[in-house]
Amino acid sequence: MSGWRLAALMFNILNVRSGSEDRTSKARIRDAAIARFPAEGLNGTTVRAIALDVGVSPSLVIHHFGSKEGLHRACDEYVVHSIMDIKREALESGSYGHPGDISAMYQLASPALRYLAWTLGTGGETANRVFDEMLDDATGLLVRGSESGLIDEIHDDPRKQAAVLVAMQLGGLVLHDHLSRAFGADMLTAQGLLAAAPYSLQIFSGDLFNQDVIGLTRVALSELNQDTEIRK
Repeated sequence: MSGWRLAALMFNILNVRSGSEDRTSKARIRDAAIARFPAEGLNGTTVRAIALDVGVSPSLVIHHFGSKEGLHRACDEYVVHSIMDIKREALESGSYGHPGDISAMYQLASPALRYLAWTLGTGGETANRVFDEMLDDATGLLVRGSESGLIDEIHDDPRKQAAVLVAMQLGGLVLHDHLSRAFGADMLTAQGLLAAAPYSLQIFSGDLFNQDVIGLTRVALSELNQDTEIRK
């Protein structure tokens, strides 16, 4: 089975919204594009090929999305919002960390994260748009997480704090091939994400470094900032 056909199959099986979203021709066209774009690239993917995958006419694709570029933007928005919606709903319901929510994120992995890794790797305005959308959502999640007690300490500038977190998360996506080699598992599948999860949790929980070292580092950074202000 070719790479794009396997991706399409995985997307149909693992689409976490399949139970609640009307499987219209527009949704099926978008899903087919999400499977094809990472495998064949934006230039290599044709409207005709996507239409054939779904069993509709190319004119219907254009009718729904206006152009291939419009379809690309729709895929970006859907993938980003799918990921952020799961996090937002879990935060608002108080079930963040519940096995069901974790499972939903991992089920999204194979098609959606692979697409996200590809679109970020293309660079340019597309990558900028996706990063900015995720940053906006992540900033809101940080603020709400602080208000709900999920996050113990939020920085004076939550947007910059969120930018660092988003960059750390997306860096793993962009470098997924190297991570996959290190773990011996595809990092864009549930198996790979589960293998890496304990290490990520240790880092984000603050258990990796000695707390005395963290305290000394904070003091050093504070002194460095003061020296910088004086020199200005």
